[in-house]
Amino acid sequence: MLQNNIGRFFGFFMPAIFLLAACTPNNSPQAYITNQLDDTVSVIDIKTHKNIATIKVGHRPAGVAVSAERIFISNAESVDISVIDKNTHKVTSSIPVGKGPVGIASNQSGSQIYVADWYDHVVSVINIPSNDIIKTIKVGKSPAGLMLNEAKNQLYVANRDSDSVSIIDTNSFEVIAELPTGDAPFGLAQNPVTHDLYAINVRSDNVTVIDTNSLQVTETLDVGEWPYCGITTIDGKQLYVTNQDEDSVTVIDLATGHVKAIIEVGETPEGIDRSPDGQFIYVSNWGSSDVSIIDPVKQEVINTIKTGEGSRAFGLFIN
Repeated sequence: MLQNNIGRFFGFFMPAIFLLAACTPNNSPQAYITNQLDDTVSVIDIKTHKNIATIKVGHRPAGVAVSAERIFISNAESVDISVIDKNTHKVTSSIPVGKGPVGIASNQSGSQIYVADWYDHVVSVINIPSNDIIKTIKVGKSPAGLMLNEAKNQLYVANRDSDSVSIIDTNSFEVIAELPTGDAPFGLAQNPVTHDLYAINVRSDNVTVIDTNSLQVTETLDVGEWPYCGITTIDGKQLYVTNQDEDSVTVIDLATGHVKAIIEVGETPEGIDRSPDGQFIYVSNWGSSDVSIIDPVKQEVINTIKTGEGSRAFGLFIN
């Protein structure tokens, strides 16, 4: 039972602990979708809604972080980070890290990345491009989702097996607070307007709302079964949460805390992000190996794009 639970939280349903396409550099925003079962990343052009490239990476890719020039992919079973050049879509280096890298975050410049290690219960800080681990920070048990707030110099860490969120000062690399959440927080989302943080609690089917100014829990929001990740709309008024066991996305009105809509998507939705202009919400579907594109005004799926096997896209995957 424990082994199966670990497999599920790592994003693939197996009794285990867990074609390259040529491309032309493209200046339009792109989505980078980790495909955990075929060790690839699909690149989707946001303007055309087309899958324009497939990049071979490490073994069992899970997390993704996007900076101005580079894409960073955490590979859960080859225990390393694949670094991809954003313009050429080529893997330029591989960085060994820890025992179980899952969540990953980058600053905007791409000079520093943060990697959550599921087994060592730490966050590793890596300098780019030297690729040196400059700090390991002890956090709660089984850290998964990461969210960076550069304006506040804070990194937020979802500790799945501690039912908590750790808050790290990115100047001192010290944990300055650990706040309680629901049962088994995995993904994190951040409001671009209020800077509230949302911890998506897999086992209690709800979301913990954290005020990052006061560092206090303010609210709990109910969502669907086995929620995984979330993203707000660009105006900060609505929260979209993927529900793995319902093949759906719950839309919450953040002014009232009430469910505004439930949108059917592909099978076993996991990662979710929005386009830079806020016009579309992208959902990666593990079970159906595709991406659902949601129009947040119509609140319906307007397109589906085929990707690789076991599409996960854990993190902020669009830039």
